[in-house]
Amino acid sequence: MGIGYIDIGANLLDESFNKDLNDVLDRSFGSNINIIINTSSSIEEAKRSLDLTQKYPSRIYTTAGIHPHNASTADDQIKLNLTEIIKNKSVVAIGECGLDYFRNLSPKEKQLSVFKSHLEIAKETELPLFLHQRDAHEDFVNCLNNILDRPIHGVAHCFTGNVDQMKTYLDMGLYIGITGWICDERRNDELIKAVKQLPLDRVLIETDSPYLIPRSLKKSRRNEPMHLPIIAEKLALEMGIELSSLVEHTLSNSIKLFNLSN
Repeated sequence: MGIGYIDIGANLLDESFNKDLNDVLDRSFGSNINIIINTSSSIEEAKRSLDLTQKYPSRIYTTAGIHPHNASTADDQIKLNLTEIIKNKSVVAIGECGLDYFRNLSPKEKQLSVFKSHLEIAKETELPLFLHQRDAHEDFVNCLNNILDRPIHGVAHCFTGNVDQMKTYLDMGLYIGITGWICDERRNDELIKAVKQLPLDRVLIETDSPYLIPRSLKKSRRNEPMHLPIIAEKLALEMGIELSSLVEHTLSNSIKLFNLSN
């Protein structure tokens, strides 16, 4: 694989992509984005995502899991359903899973039980975790520590926290996923302080498309994987390293964590 970008987190099945997904992907692959990992947030979405990976083999991979917002939709068959889906080799991570107390779109107790089910599957299968945490740091860390042995195989997706939170995740063995949040001068202060201490062997980059479009792109409201280089440029600047070095490390880190092949 030549030097290029891997977007470890994009929501390609979001309705905003319904009409022009093929064009979005053409633009992305034409912008030196080698691989996109599609984020699943429900069992149904994971199944649809598998269809997408078959259409773009070795270019699109997928996660399989239930987002904490959707925890209420999970039934007693969650482990059985997920275990069946992740048998497909296009599934490279379990998630998006975790805890979100910012909105509590699902009750906390349900979020906790569904999250623990994901962690148990990860322990059994050794697949990496694609993790979500918002306003739930303490419970999130406790769940991970109570179920999994260190080092924990996974990524703190869309990390927006502070130095202390980042160091906690790094000590646990996690990679750190950086999004366009770093380009938002209204709220990126803590994140910028954190990335200055982020080891190169733990950094990953993602667009979280269609969300979190870099603020410099004022003409568009929808983010796309093709914008990943803008995030990388800002991150390299704040880390005080050459862009080429950052890109090489994010590429090798992504391949290593998700066991990607091309």
